[in-house]
Amino acid sequence: MFESMADKLTTNEALTRSLVSFQGNKKQPFYRWLKYKEAFSSDFVRLILDRYAPKGGVVFDPFAGSGTALFASVQEGHVATGTELLPIGIAVAAARAAAQRVKLDKMVEARRNLASLMVGPGKPLRHLRMTKGAFSESNDAAIASYRGAVSRIRDKDVKCLLHFAGLCVLEESSFTRKDGQYLRWDYRSGKNVDSKFHKGVIKTFAEAVGSKLDEMIEDIAGRKEGVPMDVAINQESFFSYGLKMPKASVDLVVTSPPYCNRYDYTRTYALELLYLDYTDADVSALRQSLLTATVENRPKMEALRSLFAEHDEDTRFAEILETYESVGALHEVVAILEQAATDGSLNNPNIPRMVRNYFFEMAIAISNLSRITKRGAKVVMVNDNVRYFGEEVPVDLILSAMAERLGFSLEGIWVLPRGKGNSSQQMGAHGRTEIRKCVYIWKRR
Repeated sequence: MFESMADKLTTNEALTRSLVSFQGNKKQPFYRWLKYKEAFSSDFVRLILDRYAPKGGVVFDPFAGSGTALFASVQEGHVATGTELLPIGIAVAAARAAAQRVKLDKMVEARRNLASLMVGPGKPLRHLRMTKGAFSESNDAAIASYRGAVSRIRDKDVKCLLHFAGLCVLEESSFTRKDGQYLRWDYRSGKNVDSKFHKGVIKTFAEAVGSKLDEMIEDIAGRKEGVPMDVAINQESFFSYGLKMPKASVDLVVTSPPYCNRYDYTRTYALELLYLDYTDADVSALRQSLLTATVENRPKMEALRSLFAEHDEDTRFAEILETYESVGALHEVVAILEQAATDGSLNNPNIPRMVRNYFFEMAIAISNLSRITKRGAKVVMVNDNVRYFGEEVPVDLILSAMAERLGFSLEGIWVLPRGKGNSSQQMGAHGRTEIRKCVYIWKRR
């Protein structure tokens, strides 16, 4: 099966890791406000729009994240909508719309009065189990006072933006740093950590918010008037939302789903979830609702079977299941991983289950994309291959094989000139090798 795709793999010298990652957004107005590491850059989206989007077309992102694809599309005159389960993306959408409407002098006044927001009755953080001790006592108290003061502001747009500014600076005013699958703790936190990790300067919350508001005001002052920045990011799983969308209604999909790499976004963004008043129970439920990409996810197959049945889509579900079962290379990889788990060679025995469920759920997503896209529409997807037990999982080829059975033709797979190295743990056991970082282009038949 994969031999037929060999000529579709082409190195695209124009693609860089910065272009298909958050790095490209770090200095871009508005996009730079929130450090959302899983995003691709707005420049990448514009490159895709110029190539594939019809004028004024409908652009959709089923894994919208911080909304880069949608905001860039709206700026270029397209209609944009998407889905995202993490509430951080919903907060970004609200802030970006508020930034276009807010009166600049009101934001300048709020910045001038920042000190008054750090005193008085507060709204304390109800810490999650995994965030206890993340802030110094003084920063914890400042955050509580700030949240309380912001909640009492009457101007809705100023209130939204001040609330968002606090969300954006949690990491830099904490004892933690986002580090792949988890939060890495600075030794100064006093927690019982093995390493002596030192993250550098830890700002006071007031300093961090002040700097962020300066940045936001600079961008608001330079905004283009008359460009509406309201985008619809629906806080719902694409598994269910894709069943309710009008058929053949989307002209272009630009997306980057979670990778099959064990990253747990509910841990990576625990501070932000805390700030947004999520409880431990909320976080646990959210983790299970996300696309399976971590070993803690439980299987969703029967729940999805029932969901499709409710929408009279039993036949399509059977097609998805048949497609998933048909990709022999996937099941060969899973068999190797299962044997490694049995031998005790995997650092977590649930990795084979995670890999199986990731691809089954991605088959669901691909089928839903086939349902909502117009004939001739393109799906552009950024994703990485992964490796476990020295075995590379060819995510690009497996997903493209599924797409070809579910209504798409494979236009090509752009390979970044520079791949991604394996982890230090795998390097020690299996040597240093790169794995492909890719952009897939599928065309709806």
